[in-house]
Amino acid sequence: MTESTYTIEDQEGCIVFRITRQKRLNAITADILDGLTSCVETLEKESGGRGLIVIGEGDRAFCAGTDLFEVQTMSREQSDAKTNRARDLFVRLNKAPFISIAAINGLAFGGGLELALACVFRISAQHAQFALPEVKLGLIPAYAGTQFLPAVVGPSRALDMLVTGRSVPVDEAYQMGLINRVATGDTPLLEQAKEYLSTITQFSQVAVNAIRESVAVAGMQITEEGLNAERENVIKAGKSEDAKEGVNAFREKRTAVFKHR
Repeated sequence: MTESTYTIEDQEGCIVFRITRQKRLNAITADILDGLTSCVETLEKESGGRGLIVIGEGDRAFCAGTDLFEVQTMSREQSDAKTNRARDLFVRLNKAPFISIAAINGLAFGGGLELALACVFRISAQHAQFALPEVKLGLIPAYAGTQFLPAVVGPSRALDMLVTGRSVPVDEAYQMGLINRVATGDTPLLEQAKEYLSTITQFSQVAVNAIRESVAVAGMQITEEGLNAERENVIKAGKSEDAKEGVNAFREKRTAVFKHR
């Protein structure tokens, strides 16, 4: 009987992608990449403002990285193909025109942390741990982690994690900006992730994506490229039907009803 590796819960406000390999600490297989690709493709085709939440089964691990047992059964060409596929998929997820949130329910190591970093936002349980420990195996992160991590926490902190392979606890991860929110203990993590998502998807998707595009160009210094990107996105968002609706709703003292297109 084939092992179940993931579930997809299709909801009105989001798709919940859950890795269901608790005994393997939710390690990434080719089959899991298939499922995640399906979720990304579905949401890329939509214009209704739904988002994606990625979570692992149980409370031990969000994802412990790539499944080394699967890799051992592959030829070098097959292993390289899986690596390239995962990297391309994570970059695609990061740039996709919908909001994605990693609900980190336990350790996020190696490819698991790279998956979390590929999401737009990260909310974490209080007991989670974070690491890119590949250097301990004489390797480096393979799923764009050397690019995602500096972009999120800055080059100095990223380099410290990358060359030591050390595990970072939640309080330090929050302080360095690796995670956006720490979940409270009174409500299930998934429900808090859904609430987090809804606070964003209630707004105009045009405006949210324009903000994301502008911030993506910004660096440590204000540049002409960044200012030009903001200028272009101000015009794009300002011309949208959602902008007209938002201004009219403000004037009429009512809740705006955005079309998310």
